[in-house]
Amino acid sequence: MPITHPNVFDECEREPLANSGLIQPNGVLLYIEKATGEFCYATENAADLLGEGPEDLLGQDGKDWLEQNLPELASWPTSAGKRMLFASAVDMGFGELDVLISGTSNGWMVELEASQVSSVNLDAIRIERPQGPMGAAGLQQLQQSLVDSVAKATGYDRVMLYKFQTDWSGEVLAEAVEPGQGAYLGLRFPATDIPAIARSLYAQTPYRHIPDSLAQPIAILGRSSVGTALDLTWSDLRSVSPVHMQYLANMNVMSSFSTSIMMDGKLWGLVACHNNIAKAIPLAAREHCKVLAADFVGVLSDYRNSVQRDLYAQTVKAVEPISARLSEGTDMATAIQPQLEKMAALTGATSAALFVGDSVQTWGPVTESDVLLSVHSWCLKHQADPVFYLDDLPAKMEQTEGMTRSCGVLSIGLRAKQLNNALVNIYLFRPEEAGEVAWAGNPNKPVEQVAQGQKLSPRSSFEKWVEVRNGHSRTWDEDARFVGQQIRDLMATAL
Repeated sequence: MPITHPNVFDECEREPLANSGLIQPNGVLLYIEKATGEFCYATENAADLLGEGPEDLLGQDGKDWLEQNLPELASWPTSAGKRMLFASAVDMGFGELDVLISGTSNGWMVELEASQVSSVNLDAIRIERPQGPMGAAGLQQLQQSLVDSVAKATGYDRVMLYKFQTDWSGEVLAEAVEPGQGAYLGLRFPATDIPAIARSLYAQTPYRHIPDSLAQPIAILGRSSVGTALDLTWSDLRSVSPVHMQYLANMNVMSSFSTSIMMDGKLWGLVACHNNIAKAIPLAAREHCKVLAADFVGVLSDYRNSVQRDLYAQTVKAVEPISARLSEGTDMATAIQPQLEKMAALTGATSAALFVGDSVQTWGPVTESDVLLSVHSWCLKHQADPVFYLDDLPAKMEQTEGMTRSCGVLSIGLRAKQLNNALVNIYLFRPEEAGEVAWAGNPNKPVEQVAQGQKLSPRSSFEKWVEVRNGHSRTWDEDARFVGQQIRDLMATAL
């Protein structure tokens, strides 16, 4: 397991990413307060694009100013996170500007950038949808099509499809990379590379663009409060964290762009783009990448729904006989036990155990009874959710003796109404499966000591580093976890 440095990572999690009081210098930010309609924040560089500095803008009627300069504006975003884009819509004498208006809880954020014309025909760039049933090969084709399309739209040196795992580490599933850049395909990045505070922002915004990570940030000035009071969650221009700046420098990356992949309202992954030199992506291209990501999610969701419909039908068949046996007067443990084999097959388990009161039933080469009882006791104490899964049970239990057959567990817990709400626990086990995980750099050294005041910095090497894993089972994938939840839901009704 990666060695953590609590002080460093606690500091990262406390970084005021959304309250830095700074923006990147490739645009101007204004903020209109809903209560008064006035500009209450403006950036120091406002005069560069607008001809008026913050001292002139602050306190002005912002709604009136925007409506005067943007006649196309017929309505305003009505809720936080809602965005309205106007391309080449304003020219204050310093060139055409793109305007992005984002709703917040207390007003509207207005961001203006110099308009750029995309060098490619964005309308012609689309992901390729596999023909016929998708399957594993079609899924890989879809993933590759996404990164290839984003590479065409952005012109970046490297584009990766990065999927978060259950522990929030990320794996590169597909990659489009220029020759000579090296490859990250198939490599894993530790969860500490994208801390929870950053993942939260990715989940709320469609993309994140850093044209030049070394550019000096611009201060936000407030009429009656400091710029750090302004929440930049929805800002495209939000400044770059110093820790992230160092991370990009260590990767030899000067410009980055990431599009969020949201699945069922949760952050599934990112399309992460890197460039060795500064590069600004036109706003239209950023918006098009958002569309490409949405198309990918639509196709992937259809595929997942198809797979899960089939798995659900098989799970119903596996659980159905239990109700019939119970109606015939069979005791609960005896009624459930014959179905353990089918439950195991559907989840990729090699053995199973059932606890109903004092009765213990098993299927397959289950571990010794004393170890099994230890697993049961540990899960009763530590299982917070009705469906719980681990692929490193020996490490979590701090017990290795006799655990080779049960390194992975998918634990299902429920209460049987027919037994006065007695606990029923099903444990589906996977044996130890020694294997290797290829990381982008040593995950045991996510930070390194640097000379300046002996402070810790993000790791500097992203070379392939292979971890040999023991005491782990094969990871419980999304399909296995889905089946586990369906078993639990169906049995809760039947019992």
